[in-house]
Amino acid sequence: MLRAGHYVPGAGCRQKISTAWVSSMPSDGSNWSFVDFVTRAPSAIAMFDNEMRFVAVSSRFLGDHRFDAESQHSVIGRSLYDVSPDVSERSRKLHRRVLAGETLSDVEDFFIRADGTPARMKSDMAPWRHPDGTIGGAVIFLRQYTGQEEAEEALAASESLLRLSQEAAHIGSYDWHIGGGPNIWSDEHCRVFGIEPSGGRSIPTELWREIIHPDDLPMLEQRIAEILETGGSGEIEHRIRTARGVRWLYGRGQLVREKGKPTRLIGINMDITERKLLEEELRELTRTLEKRVEQEVAAREAAQTKLAHAQKLQSIGQLTGGVAHDFNNLLTVITGTIDILEQGVADRPKLAAIVKLIGEAADRGASLTSSLLSFARKQPLRPRSTDVEALLATASDLLASSLGRHIEINCIKRGYVGTVLVDPDQLTSAIVNLGINARDAMPDGGTLTIEADTVAIDQNDAAAREIAAGNYVAVSVSDTGTGIDEAIRDKIYEPFFSTKGVGKGTGLGLSMVHGFIKQSGGNIEFETARDKGTTFRLYLPCSDESEPAQAIDRAYRRLPGGQETILCVEDDPIVREFVTRQLQALGYTTIAASNPAEALAQIGRDVNIDLLFTDVIMPGKTDGWQLAELARQLRPNIKIVCTSGYSDFNAERIVANPGILLLEKPYRLSALAQMVRRALDGPAQAAG
Repeated sequence: MLRAGHYVPGAGCRQKISTAWVSSMPSDGSNWSFVDFVTRAPSAIAMFDNEMRFVAVSSRFLGDHRFDAESQHSVIGRSLYDVSPDVSERSRKLHRRVLAGETLSDVEDFFIRADGTPARMKSDMAPWRHPDGTIGGAVIFLRQYTGQEEAEEALAASESLLRLSQEAAHIGSYDWHIGGGPNIWSDEHCRVFGIEPSGGRSIPTELWREIIHPDDLPMLEQRIAEILETGGSGEIEHRIRTARGVRWLYGRGQLVREKGKPTRLIGINMDITERKLLEEELRELTRTLEKRVEQEVAAREAAQTKLAHAQKLQSIGQLTGGVAHDFNNLLTVITGTIDILEQGVADRPKLAAIVKLIGEAADRGASLTSSLLSFARKQPLRPRSTDVEALLATASDLLASSLGRHIEINCIKRGYVGTVLVDPDQLTSAIVNLGINARDAMPDGGTLTIEADTVAIDQNDAAAREIAAGNYVAVSVSDTGTGIDEAIRDKIYEPFFSTKGVGKGTGLGLSMVHGFIKQSGGNIEFETARDKGTTFRLYLPCSDESEPAQAIDRAYRRLPGGQETILCVEDDPIVREFVTRQLQALGYTTIAASNPAEALAQIGRDVNIDLLFTDVIMPGKTDGWQLAELARQLRPNIKIVCTSGYSDFNAERIVANPGILLLEKPYRLSALAQMVRRALDGPAQAAG
């Protein structure tokens, strides 16, 4: 058994453990065993060696550790971890620290006593040393929490929980002692009111009054007075002024009575600014909802009307385009034979006059189909870079001789006017049409103003006008006439619609202008007012070319022919027969095909073909343009002429294929001869 002279308390034991030891040891150095001291101690003490084997233990220690089944004698020499296998890893780490020489105080631990009751304990741990100074093991002293300690910790935990809860919910609390006592605010209550918290503090009433919005202060004070008078509780919403601006608060207070008298007013305040803003937005939304619904309904009705109108125009366009296509094929045969008839009856004046009348009637029919195709946006165009300023000067001269002296014509250029990619003949015809309509709206005379300016159209305006964004030349034609009646404004672009009397117009003027402008990639708009006049504004895309291309000379004075071989592709048998005979009469060798498949079969044969003469619109998946491209791939040097009176191609397609010439239907023999010869004598264009 260890004796007092064989060990010394650890040098680090300067707290509760060392005090207990020193006070319990005899001062005379008698034969006192420290093991006996531990064994007989009324406190919970245990002494262990370096392997945490029991050296000595008090009965209280065994009882507090639910070791009632063990005796003091039975645990000596056994490891603490064998006696109590459920010792936590945390406790094991603390034991290792003590065996390494560290002294630990007030280590909290939790035990279940033998009777099943829980016990919160605190322990002090220290190493004990041999006379040579080496560590011999550890001494552990246990003590229970006192009621005051537990109460203090519970209060601190409760206050911490309350503080965290208020911070999380952004709700502050106050405790106002009525009658001049303190007005204690929580930290979160200070933050709600825009005051930097500094622990529990009493807020002066004057500072509180300064923070409350002056418009809400009388109402708030009256509400507090009512609670003090009637007792109970109350709630209110009001505003405060802070560094973040005006904020809305929701407050609720509860009166506390002691001995029948009101002594305190306790309550909470929370920031509801975001909720108030949402409520105001909701009220504003409610106020404007009906108006917005009306606007939405009106917009939907307008869109439906616009869609129905567009579908109507599309249907009419398909109908008129189909009729014009068939009519053009018939006119091609008629107009193509007029030159031959004129030569055949040159010495017979009466027949020559009849042939002349036939030619004039055919020309009028061609003009009518051209107007129909313009409305349907199927008119074959010859777009090129056109000087708008020069074209307007020419159109003004034409109008001056057509409108009469009672109409004053003004031509104005607002700024730099560039060139546009457009068919100049069709644009001139459109301006003249608008001028004639303006004359009819000014029967007593007036002023016709033609203006031009270059404008830039952004994405939003372009989407509204259904055109591409970019630079445009705006050509305006304005009159001072009677204006357009509101009842007919939605119909003015429809073909055959006219307000003129029978025999005074075909009703195709505005429909032709509308179709031509749309087919050219532009847009047409109008503004009108009763008895004040009308303005039509044409938007045409600017051209990248700096100089206008030269117009094709249509004055053919001879009928050139040749001996080359021409492949004629035409699905209409009458037109196909007519074309092949006319070309044969001009000296050419012809090969006929009724569709692209037959044409490609002929091109694939080992026969000489100098020129492909093809209609553009044909039944099947392959049209004349695609046939031309396939032909150039098979025979790079082949020359190509396309012909059509009804086509879906646009201006860019012609510009992108300079090697392909276009002959419009209906055409005369002279035009056919000149175009074929021009194609054969020109340079070949490689396949693109």
